[in-house]
Amino acid sequence: MHSENLPLGVDGPVLVACDGAPVSSEALFNAGRLASRAFGGALQVFGVCDPTPSVAAGMDVLPVPAELDEARRASMLEDVRRAISISAAGDPSWHVDVQMGSPSRTVATEALRRHASVIVMGIGRHNPLDRLFGTETTLATLRESRVPVLAVGPSFPTNPKHAVVGLDFSAASVQAARLAARLVAPNGRLTLVHVQPRFEHPSADWQAWDADYGRTLPPLFDRVRAQLDPPDGLIVETVTVRGDPAASLLSFAQQAQCDLIAVGTQRHSFLERLIVGSVATRVLRAARCGVLAVPSA
Repeated sequence: MHSENLPLGVDGPVLVACDGAPVSSEALFNAGRLASRAFGGALQVFGVCDPTPSVAAGMDVLPVPAELDEARRASMLEDVRRAISISAAGDPSWHVDVQMGSPSRTVATEALRRHASVIVMGIGRHNPLDRLFGTETTLATLRESRVPVLAVGPSFPTNPKHAVVGLDFSAASVQAARLAARLVAPNGRLTLVHVQPRFEHPSADWQAWDADYGRTLPPLFDRVRAQLDPPDGLIVETVTVRGDPAASLLSFAQQAQCDLIAVGTQRHSFLERLIVGSVATRVLRAARCGVLAVPSA
């Protein structure tokens, strides 16, 4: 099936969220360039500066002078432009903007307003401070966003060669597979992984259900393959594993030493997120590679 019959739905700009910190800007800008080539949208760099909290003075709250926040916004804007100028992957011609607000909500809102194809963000790696200032902001953005989020760490490669897709055959997971296919390098590999529930029981009814479940998978995989419209040379393979969706997907991805994990995300209530969390959240927190999370419509 060709893309003109089943559009990717990503022709808007690539929004790279950046605060000007130089620690991971190289990987961030490289990922932005990759997404821009893959999806065809212009790369735009966007920063968000938290407003200065008001100060309580007895029973009164002293307002923060507007000039203070404007000075902080201007300082971040200069930091972002400097990060672009000193980065080998940066381009001074990129459109750069910094706004005041809550980082996660402002990035998600601006991406929707600009009809962005994807948000590119940084992700921390197994460090408490990184998780507070890096990964957690990305997770909060993912919960707010209606736009796909590509989260990358400092070691994210310029040309990913292998992407693993967590496929539950929902529309969001199929779209994640289609976008991941565009991000993988020519002659790369795309592995579609379905996690079958692990609930074994000796009864005949369970065994019959399990056999029926297994028989449904090949035609479902074939249907997804037909919707991918993969670039020439891309190797597409399918795998079924059993177990917990997030843990099994992470384990497979680690063994495969992939460069990218792609998942669809579903909307969960606050209580569901509090008790079990979503697969995308758990993958984003624990993955040792880049993560592409595609929200449901």
